Amino acid sequence: MMTRFIVLGCLLAAGMAGCTPRPYFETTTTYVPPASEAGRLCVAQCRQAQSICESAKELAIQTCRAESLTRAHADYQAYLKSLPKDFNRKKMKSIGDFDRGSSCSSNLYCSYDYKECFKSCGGRIEQQTYCVKDCKLMKPPQPDGAAVGPKTAL
Repeated sequence: MMTRFIVLGCLLAAGMAGCTPRPYFETTTTYVPPASEAGRLCVAQCRQAQSICESAKELAIQTCRAESLTRAHADYQAYLKSLPKDFNRKKMKSIGDFDRGSSCSSNLYCSYDYKECFKSCGGRIEQQTYCVKDCKLMKPPQPDGAAVGPKTAL
């Protein structure tokens, strides 16, 4: 009996530990454009390439979803034909059970490519992490909004 109370007490303590406030951090990314006119024109081309990449990525996902829906319709029709005449309609599958469109994705990495292009044009990318909530819980305590750690270049 005593063992149950100890185990229950431990579980309760572990559950409560997850409920205590913790500092909350956010990281901001700053793009510092190149100083030269040629560098700025280069970055404009990077933006254009990123826009084309994002459009191609969205088109690939939409195409995948449309193909998935077409397959789902065909699979659903085959399923309906395979059902016995006395099948319980309440247990019948819907077309959504055959659609796998939610798993569609693209292997295009437009953000990464843009960052690399931006840097190759002479731009700098810097990141800074800030404590934005419950910062007084840090050691040493910090005010909310305080920068945490050094500014890093990517």
